[in-house]
Amino acid sequence: MKTAVVTGASKGLGLEWCRQLAAMNYRVILTARDAEKASQAAAKIEAREVHPYPLEVTREDQIAGMAGWIGQQFGQVDLLVNNAGINPKDYPDQSRMAKAFYLKDLDPEEMMEVFRVNSLAPLLMTKHLRPLLNKSDRPVVLSISSWLGSVSSLSFGGHYGYVGSKNLLNVLNRSMAFELREEGIICVTVNPGWVQTDMGGSRARFTTSQSVSNLITQVVDRLTLADSGRFINYDGTDHPW
Repeated sequence: MKTAVVTGASKGLGLEWCRQLAAMNYRVILTARDAEKASQAAAKIEAREVHPYPLEVTREDQIAGMAGWIGQQFGQVDLLVNNAGINPKDYPDQSRMAKAFYLKDLDPEEMMEVFRVNSLAPLLMTKHLRPLLNKSDRPVVLSISSWLGSVSSLSFGGHYGYVGSKNLLNVLNRSMAFELREEGIICVTVNPGWVQTDMGGSRARFTTSQSVSNLITQVVDRLTLADSGRFINYDGTDHPW
C-alpha cells in the first residue's frame, strides 16, 4: 500500500486530497495544526487507512517527530502533498492583513510569517521525509502554488505576502528538484485553478473535487522524473513563470 502525507488537510483542498487518495487505496497521513480538527476531518472519510496527525508546518521539531513516527509505523512515503498555506487577505484583523498586503503598511515580520508557511515549510517537509521518500519506487513531492506565483501573469499591485511567497515556493522547488533528481524524487509545484474554498470563494470555477481530480489524473498520474522542477497547471500544461 502506498503512503501519502497531506498538510493543511482539515478542510478544503487538503481534505479532498485525503478523500480521493484514500479512495485510490493510499494510506493517508492527514495533518492539521489542531489535533481535534485533524481527527474530525479523518472521521469524515470512510476509510480505515486515514491517520490524523497534529502538525504545525513551521515547527521543524514537529515535522521531524512526524517523520520518525511514519518511519516506524509505515516505513516509506510515496506522495507528499504540501497543501498548507495562508493568505493575508483572509485575516479577520484587517490591520494585520495590511501589513502583508500594502506597501505603506508593510511589516517584515508579517511577510516572513507568510513565507514560513507557504514557501519554507514545503522544503522542511521534504527535508525530513526525504529518507522515507527514497524508499518509494516513484516518490513525488507536489506543492500547491498559485497563478499569483507567476511573474509574467501578474497584472496588479500589492498582495505582497501571498504573491511573494508563492513565487518563492516555485523557485525553491525548482532548485530542490535539481538537488533531488539523482535520488529519483519528483518535485513539482502546481496551480490548482480557482477553487471553491474559504480562500477561493463560492464563485470559483472548480469545486475541490474537480480540482483534486484534475491534479491527480492530469498531473500526478503522468509525472516522470523529466517533469521534476516544473510549475504545472491543473490541466497538465506548463504554467507561465
